[in-house]
Amino acid sequence: MFFKDTLKIEIGKGLPGTEVQWAMASSDRLVRDFPRIPRPDSAIAAVLILLYPDNGNLHTVFIQRPEYNGVHGGQISFPGGKKEPEDEDIKATALREASEETGIIINEVGVIGILTPLYIPVSNIVVTPVVGWAENKPRFTPEKKEVVFIIEAGLGSFLDYSIVKTGPFKIRGEMIDIRYFDYNGHVIWGATAMILHELLTIIKRANLSLKV
Repeated sequence: MFFKDTLKIEIGKGLPGTEVQWAMASSDRLVRDFPRIPRPDSAIAAVLILLYPDNGNLHTVFIQRPEYNGVHGGQISFPGGKKEPEDEDIKATALREASEETGIIINEVGVIGILTPLYIPVSNIVVTPVVGWAENKPRFTPEKKEVVFIIEAGLGSFLDYSIVKTGPFKIRGEMIDIRYFDYNGHVIWGATAMILHELLTIIKRANLSLKV
């Protein structure tokens, strides 16, 4: 597949990095004040950016997390989670967590590359984005305890930056203006938006068509 192979090569040329990620940080205050260097006790985690063709267009998948008493409760994110001792490497973490949360079959997903790890200070986690590829649209079966619903999103929509908006939201008891992708009414912000922005920057740099 031309897209898959070209994206793999483009990732290998070098990553846009932290500065590009932070261009989609959730507020100017966070850009100024939040640390970007992990602490010695930071947890390690991974998310899977799963790419796949569907009706001639490139898609990815997000999950809506349930509301819970935690910093990421209720957010839309890429599937993923913390690294476990049995995981061979960070790629294995991303694939295992995505399989547990969305029901994808690990053997049907190939890893294209790894993007810039992102430190999330509020949860003290370093998240590594792993880009995966499935030759066919996966059959998703969300884990009800961890996933409210699944969002299958056409990636091309995110190249139209008119869906990037700024607005006031109550975050951890405080009203702040956040930058976010408004995808069909779904608010995609924070670390997920920052990770997605780096991938989109690579795709635009390579002038890749999202028609597959």
